[in-house]
Amino acid sequence: MQLETDAIVLHTIKYSETSVIAHIYTEQYGNGSYIMSGVRKNRSKMAMFQPLSLVKITSMRKKDPSQIHRLTSIQFDLVPVNISSNVAKSTIALFIGEVLNRVFREEECNELIFRYIRTFVALLEESQTNYSNLHILFLLHLTQLLGVFPNNNFDEQNTVFSLLHAQFVPQDSEDGTLSLSDSALFARLLQTNELTDDIDLQQADRQRLLSILLRYYDVHICSTQSIKSLEILKMVFE
Repeated sequence: MQLETDAIVLHTIKYSETSVIAHIYTEQYGNGSYIMSGVRKNRSKMAMFQPLSLVKITSMRKKDPSQIHRLTSIQFDLVPVNISSNVAKSTIALFIGEVLNRVFREEECNELIFRYIRTFVALLEESQTNYSNLHILFLLHLTQLLGVFPNNNFDEQNTVFSLLHAQFVPQDSEDGTLSLSDSALFARLLQTNELTDDIDLQQADRQRLLSILLRYYDVHICSTQSIKSLEILKMVFE
């Protein structure tokens, strides 16, 4: 059966001389793998398979959702003019797409998460300044939609953050905790409420927070080990 839906491209791999297989998060069906033939030599088509491209797709879906579905058409829903021409923005998109590809291992649709990712992409595309923290804010507030948002109970008694328990605990706690300085920095981040919140971060602080968030994801959501775009992201923002 041929079906049409709004979708977000997460990650694409070459399949043959002319074909690609794309991991795509769709509004109606959640995460899935799709193959499309005859696109690798078509630059305008390949542009639609860049990470976090907002697209509309038509596909022939298999009965088994774990199988690879066949794309019959794809077109931009939002043309990413600024993302594709800005190295920093395109690297952020590459990184977030790779993380999301780890997060969404099963085909399960979630309208709130789909809209949240769309909002992030639109902000990344439109922002002229102050976009260097967007990926940090995105990863943090995605945890709320995934049901594992950290508890910000930071106070004089609870001064270090426990990754395992997802909350601040006394400094003499034995379980794995962040340092005092990293915990205080993380508490600052937890005070933000949404993607558009302004938080003033130096480059070193941004790297520390990204490391904390990825460790948090490792414990509660998915493995973030060997994400290839992470080193590129660090280099771009040095």
